[in-house]
Amino acid sequence: MIWKLFVANGSQRSENRPGGNIKAPVATLLVISWVLILLPFLMDNLAPAAQKPLLNLVTELTIGQESGDENQMFGAISYVDTDARGNIYTVDYKNRQVKIFDRNGKFLRQINVPGGQGPQELNQISGLAVTASGQLFLNGDRKMIVYDAAGNFLRTFLVGFHISCIRSAGGEEIIGIGPNEGKILHVFNSEGQLLASFGDLLEVPKEFEPMKMMPMFGAPLLFSASKDGRIFVLNPYRYEVLVFKDKKLEATLSGSNEIYEPLSQKGRSFISTAAIILPAGKYLLVYLESYKNKDHVADLFLKGKQVGSLKLPGELKACDYQGKLYFAMQEEYPKLIRCAVSEK
Repeated sequence: MIWKLFVANGSQRSENRPGGNIKAPVATLLVISWVLILLPFLMDNLAPAAQKPLLNLVTELTIGQESGDENQMFGAISYVDTDARGNIYTVDYKNRQVKIFDRNGKFLRQINVPGGQGPQELNQISGLAVTASGQLFLNGDRKMIVYDAAGNFLRTFLVGFHISCIRSAGGEEIIGIGPNEGKILHVFNSEGQLLASFGDLLEVPKEFEPMKMMPMFGAPLLFSASKDGRIFVLNPYRYEVLVFKDKKLEATLSGSNEIYEPLSQKGRSFISTAAIILPAGKYLLVYLESYKNKDHVADLFLKGKQVGSLKLPGELKACDYQGKLYFAMQEEYPKLIRCAVSEK
């Protein structure tokens, strides 16, 4: 039913239609009555879309220089993590270095990682994880290198299956992702022992079913972890975030974004949208890593529902034990930015 109300120069008019002899004041009352009846329903359905999250990111530290002190210069920042004291660990992918700074941005030390097959060598640095005490893990092709809190080499251990990404969720253990024996997430200690595995293989579309045990088919290549023990996995086949806590699936969040592309074949390659997923106060940020995400915008989730978006100062990389977020800006020259989360 469509209500039309005409008011001209304060005079009363009625529309020429069946029942159109209703005087304007009466029609006005009927419209108001219908609005009052429908208002609660409309508010319930419109509130999520109209909600504007009161979330600000306040820059409090920037590390990186275009020239000058080489200790403050990066080639390309690929991974970032922190320990419980607030020390900041960065992988400079281009220069094959790990640079370590204190919580105030003061340079502490540097670890050079040569390429190769030797005990202290990696063909490719594909991950970084730092425990609460500062033990540092670097991930390579089926092997990991471990350093102590002072940056000294401890050991190299081999992994019997492909681990594409490693993270620390607090504590002294680290987590890696990769399909193995029906599970996708695996917990290791600093000795290289596999302590536990959890998270079922993801449901694979029929066209990829023969390849489900291969990396990036049964599990995504990238995942995230926060220092409160939560682990976040983006489904490579649909915009769905799996949240794990204490080795159990805690929640499943569904989202929508035109940037997200499910896993598909492009020529001889397979591609899918990866994501960095981290808490920001009471919100959850989902930053889709895609060439389409030029403005560095993250989707915002609140209480399990997608409620909006937030522009970020760069690529989302990590969060620390205080809930502060770390971003990499590669434009002009590489730099690392730490932001505090402010909610009004």
